[in-house]
Amino acid sequence: MTLEQGTVTTGSSLQRCPLCAGSDIEVHLEATGGALAHDALGSSRTDVGHGKVLRCRGCGFVFSEFRPADEELHTLYREMNPTVYEKEAQGRLKTAQRHLKMVQRHIAGGRLVDVGCASGSFLKVAAEAGWTVTGVEPSETLANYAKKLLDGRGDVHCATLQQAKLQPQSFDALTLFDVLEHVTDPLAFLTECASLLKPGGYLFANVPDISSLQARVLGGRWPLLLAEHLNYFDRTTLKRCGDAAGLRWIAFDRRPASFTVEYVLYRLSQHGIPGSSLGHRMVQENSLGSMCIPVYLGETFAAWVRA
Repeated sequence: MTLEQGTVTTGSSLQRCPLCAGSDIEVHLEATGGALAHDALGSSRTDVGHGKVLRCRGCGFVFSEFRPADEELHTLYREMNPTVYEKEAQGRLKTAQRHLKMVQRHIAGGRLVDVGCASGSFLKVAAEAGWTVTGVEPSETLANYAKKLLDGRGDVHCATLQQAKLQPQSFDALTLFDVLEHVTDPLAFLTECASLLKPGGYLFANVPDISSLQARVLGGRWPLLLAEHLNYFDRTTLKRCGDAAGLRWIAFDRRPASFTVEYVLYRLSQHGIPGSSLGHRMVQENSLGSMCIPVYLGETFAAWVRA
């Protein structure tokens, strides 16, 4: 399939750990499929195959075997279908409010950049709380949503982080909510993010946690095992990545994400969780499906400070 048909056609199978560069690699999860394509990307995905997942015996980092070429990956994200994502706007706003509370435990305000800001929910709640906000988002559709939501209260760059060319040491806080698992070189990416912070600035990230109870219980059916997720951290490897990027770890936490009941059951049914398909059909017929609920998916929230 060609790129115009929506599938990544170039990339490489990793022979070394993308975190420590070690070559002592083992298979963590074996799986077929997992092609990175439009139908496997974002909340509108219809293909939930995740492909082969590897583990570094040296540092414990878990990662997808296939690494797409950056250019094709950027094209896929730029053209991503946001339909289902936007249907969950109410829940994403609730999650953004939780994120802001967690950020403000460490820093009350200042200049903030949200990298991978999507449709701008976090930018909105931060701007309303008095922050001076900037967003970076490669999807043109989502970036336009974010600009509309902000209504002039901040800047949004429709670009990758590298393309945005933000001024180094110019932000008091940087947020990476559900971003670090998507990048081809997590250490280089986190290092670049750290360079945007003023000395003493804070960096916050939320990522899937491969060592979480949910991941361990559900195994290959864990809903955060996805073709678009190239990196699977636990708290040890996430702290290691931050250390190598020149950041000093200060806290770990966990938070639920909010979704409608219908969306939760839909996602669970995609991963073959018993009873979820029946439940999804039932809630589509009544108002219960639109109820917004908090769900712990098996993620970790981390905070660092730049020395």
